[in-house]
Amino acid sequence: MGGDDVLQWGISGVGLMPFDAKMRDVMSWARIASFSSRPRSMMPSSPGSLRGLAAATTKVVTLTVTEKGYCSNLSTGALDTSLPAVQADLAKIAAGEIALQSSLGFLAAAAKKRMSDGAPPLAILSCDNVQENGHKLERCMLEFAALAGGPELRSYIESKWTFPNSMVDRITPATNDGHREAIEKEFGIKDQWPVVCEDKFPAGRPPWEQVLGGSCLMVEDVLPYELMKLRLLNGSHQAVGYCGVLAGHRAVDQAMNDPAIQKYITSYMDAVGQSVPAVPGVDLTSYKVNLRSRFSNEALKDQLLRLTEDARNRIQVACLPCLEGMPPETCGPVAAVIACWVRYLAESTDEKGVGFGISADAFRTELEPTAVKMWGSAKGGGASAEQAAVFLRSAFANPTERLLALAPEVARLLTVTASITGIAGSPGCAGGGFQVIEVAGPSFAHGPHGPP
Repeated sequence: MGGDDVLQWGISGVGLMPFDAKMRDVMSWARIASFSSRPRSMMPSSPGSLRGLAAATTKVVTLTVTEKGYCSNLSTGALDTSLPAVQADLAKIAAGEIALQSSLGFLAAAAKKRMSDGAPPLAILSCDNVQENGHKLERCMLEFAALAGGPELRSYIESKWTFPNSMVDRITPATNDGHREAIEKEFGIKDQWPVVCEDKFPAGRPPWEQVLGGSCLMVEDVLPYELMKLRLLNGSHQAVGYCGVLAGHRAVDQAMNDPAIQKYITSYMDAVGQSVPAVPGVDLTSYKVNLRSRFSNEALKDQLLRLTEDARNRIQVACLPCLEGMPPETCGPVAAVIACWVRYLAESTDEKGVGFGISADAFRTELEPTAVKMWGSAKGGGASAEQAAVFLRSAFANPTERLLALAPEVARLLTVTASITGIAGSPGCAGGGFQVIEVAGPSFAHGPHGPP
């Protein structure tokens, strides 16, 4: 496709949340290079929002709404009909109202209009950091459509719409004034909001692989790329998050400059990398080296406490599935993630005695008493494998045998370590790097506070 094809495409946006009004105002002056039209951004109450989605000229709808925006039950993946937004939108669609709240509501209302108008097929492209995001969106969309318009609407979406899976390999901390100032200084641009996809677009698409300078890949199956990113990037974020905060760091790049943590993250990537399938066109060794370089980029100003938000869900999705593809003797780095998380839940100060803020986590209150008890035992001479197993069962529904087999190592790492650097340097995690001593047979490592 040549340049003329690029100029056939324009951009419109709909912000579903109240805080999206700021982005609408920022985007009002912008013009996207290589696209013919000035981008338009609207709020849900605007009649133009639904008209745009229903228009025959609309061929691709992209969504960036976070996993919660799918209105799904996070355990089963099914549509969560108990959510107020779902119930409200179903009632409004039945009444013919257009001031909808959810992405599913807007899409269902648009589908009804497109079906009656005989509009061409449509691609719904999820850009959220969710594994198999297209499949998950499609399931919830079809279940919502059946409730909003019956079997006919569901059948229409099933036959006319596609839901490609995508994977966005980017580290995206929240934009702050520091980012804006740096961009203006470096590039002379006052950017108010700086910010691998399956090729299944029935009505056409922009030539993203051309205009994005090779940073967009169009493939038949996104799953290998998705697993690579989820297990190596997202999983390593969990590994560095709790470990880094407890060691006294607050920024990701600062933690990566800590030699013990650098060794641990290298060991973690090498261990979980065994569970990543072959990825067409990607050298995993180079990818891991590149990831560590990205983590060390101080210009990102990425904060460790951002990585520790929603801990249970993130660990469950990014770290635990790796265990099934790893030899048991190499699972120590994953056990260290859980040990660090236990201590993070149990304490409010780091190794330097400095308090750290508590990240948003819906399960913290539920898990904290078990973590406090386990950490108290560790400090008192020994957390037990039984305590660790109780924590694992409390934290994760239906834990696998491979996960429960980590309980002794989780308890050991928590017990033998007088400092967080001891966990990072423990054999099986970073391959040593600290003084190693023999205690009742097993080999343990300790940090600057001395042996336990």
